[in-house]
Order: sequence, then structure tokens, then C-alpha cells
Amino acid sequence: MESLELALLFVLLLLPVVDVLLERFKSKSKSVEYIKISVVLWSITIFLIYSFYEGALSVNNPNFLPKSIWKIYASLLLFTTLILYLIYVVATIYNSEKVRQQVMGQFQSAGDSVLGLLPETRKEFLLFTLLLSVTAGICEELIFRWYLYSFLEGQVHWLIAVFMSSLLFGLWHLYLGWGYVVKTSVMGAILCGVYLYFESILIAIIAHILMDVYSGAIAYYARNGSIYVPNNRS
Repeated sequence: MESLELALLFVLLLLPVVDVLLERFKSKSKSVEYIKISVVLWSITIFLIYSFYEGALSVNNPNFLPKSIWKIYASLLLFTTLILYLIYVVATIYNSEKVRQQVMGQFQSAGDSVLGLLPETRKEFLLFTLLLSVTAGICEELIFRWYLYSFLEGQVHWLIAVFMSSLLFGLWHLYLGWGYVVKTSVMGAILCGVYLYFESILIAIIAHILMDVYSGAIAYYARNGSIYVPNNRS
């Protein structure tokens, strides 16, 4: 195993511990936190890509698009369904105070760390959607579904590789609490299934982005009550 790959694996295993230790130094500004998380993810991803093109990683080129045309159509149907569902949920939140309260109750039960990461102002929502969600979708899929799953699949049974890569993906969110680790691990396994079924890292990236945008959108609109309520906070 190349030294660059050993260094990469060390970083992937160590980051959850570092995140927990640095949680006490968390900024009070969500925008700053979004930028900080994005910088960390891109730094690791750039190192991953550099190591790959240096020939230091024991994985093959990622498949960006499905190999069959019907899987491309199936992915388009999947994305259309997710977007329509997001629109439906946002419209439901907009039309019902009871639903807004239920949504906020669910987020509050997840803990202050989770609620503290989700957007509240318009500026935070835009930054969460355009920066953090896109960054997480691209970087985490390249790290966990393309690289880590492929690396583990070369060492163990593919089901164990799905479990281990998804578990580490969940542990990367340990700073949000153990409940979120479980939830994120399950989401990681689902995304790994999407990656394996469509044989496309691009499909997994887009699905991941849409999932994150969904979380940010329902949190923002549940907090603000109406899509059309003016929000002058920054």
C-alpha cells in the first residue's frame, strides 16, 4: 500500500475524533461553520484526487454515468420524484402551522447540535444549499462511495464493505450526536445502494445533494413559517 493511501485512510479514521474535540471551538455563525466544513471536505477530496492521479490508490476510475440508457431514464425519474416530493413537503409546511410545529419538534428532538447546523435565515439557507449541500454531495460521495467502498470491497465481502463505509460515514457526523450517526449511516448505506445499482458516482452525488437540500429547506421554511414572509436577517 502506498504511503499516500495510508495517509488518506489515517485522515478518514481520525477526522471523527478531531471533529468532536473541536466542537467546543464551534463558531456562533452558521455561515462560518458551513464554509469551514466545506473547506475541510474539499481539502480531503483534493488530496484524494491527487493521490489517485499519482497512482497511489488501489481503486479504479469512477463510473460517472450509468452504462445503460434505461438506468439513465430511471435516475431521471428518481430525481424528478425527489424534487416533486420536496416541493410537496415545502407547500405542506407553508399551508399548515401544525405541520410546521411537528417538523420543528422533530428537529428539536434530534438535539441542539443538529438544529444548530440547519439554516434559519435566508443567507444561511442559500449558503447551506449552494455551498454546503453541493460540497457534501460531491466530496462525501467521492470519499465514501467511490474510494472507501471500492477499497474495502477489494479486501472483504461487498456487504461488509457497504456496512463499514457507511458506518464511517455516520461516524464523520459524530459531532451531531449518536442518534445522527445511526441516521447518517443508514443514509450512507442507501446512497451506496444507489451507487452500486446505477453504477454511477454522478447519480449518487446528485441524490446526496437533493437529500441535503431537502433537510435544509424543510428546516428553513418550518422556522420561517411562510415562503413569502420577508426575512431581513442576515
